[in-house]
Amino acid sequence: MSNRVKIAVIGSYAVGMTICADHFPMPGETVPGRDFEICHGGKGSNQAVAASRAGGQVVYGTCLGRDSFGDEAMKLYKKENVDANFVKRSETGAATGVGLIYVNEEGENEIIIDFAANKEFRPEDVDRMLPVIKECKLLLMQLEGSMETIVYAAKKCKELGIPFFLNPAPYTPLPEELLGSCSCITPNQTEARQLAGLNPDDPIPDAQVAEMLYKKGIDTVIITLGSGGSYLKTSTIAEKIPGISVQAVDTTGAGDTFTGAFCVAFAEGKSIREAVRFGNIAAGLAVTRFGVVDGIPCREDIETYV
Repeated sequence: MSNRVKIAVIGSYAVGMTICADHFPMPGETVPGRDFEICHGGKGSNQAVAASRAGGQVVYGTCLGRDSFGDEAMKLYKKENVDANFVKRSETGAATGVGLIYVNEEGENEIIIDFAANKEFRPEDVDRMLPVIKECKLLLMQLEGSMETIVYAAKKCKELGIPFFLNPAPYTPLPEELLGSCSCITPNQTEARQLAGLNPDDPIPDAQVAEMLYKKGIDTVIITLGSGGSYLKTSTIAEKIPGISVQAVDTTGAGDTFTGAFCVAFAEGKSIREAVRFGNIAAGLAVTRFGVVDGIPCREDIETYV
């Protein structure tokens, strides 16, 4: 694709170690597994790859360990045409991040992650990226790195008039100043409720949750609804954007695929509804394949579906 729109992503990389089983183990239970696989992961990295495959020119910042897993990550970015000039290696001997992923018969997942070297991407590294970020349509971040760095990057974007997009996952309490600096957030239903100060399983309608988050000063709130699509709230829009009907094999990474693809579509100038629809399609296609990076669709796949 010519004239690829440029976006910046700062986030995490973690090796994903995935295993399938009929059901998740109870405490003390050993469950027979199958289909063990080691693959690339980390929300920031997944979203950078998803954005690149969706047609974006992606500049990525993270911190990797000085180990073989870190070396493999660098090979990934070269293969996926992700600009890794701002990917640093640990200065303290920290290992590359790792995530343990369990997938049950229904395609649902549970994840344990150690962010390790990711925490070493600091505000001064954001400053190092700023000249390039200024050339980008937006900066996308998540919550798998240093909170100090996330808040700093959001503040800088607000000062410079650069849209700051946040995928607030995995959930952690956020300072109000961070939420007020966000141009757009893309939580799932559980994360949205937690951000609104509710219990994760509160039965309150998604529309009401989105309204609560919007009132915190966020221009655009998008709550991802899994197979149900997404709920969109802006100053003029409050509606559900449907997903696509597919047979889910593995839902791991679907939210990352949505966010990466959505950001590219938005940066290209599509309407907010069209951008969300684009992200929904990308996420729907992703869950039909096993694995995180392997499941992320390319631009041609998404446009063919459209």
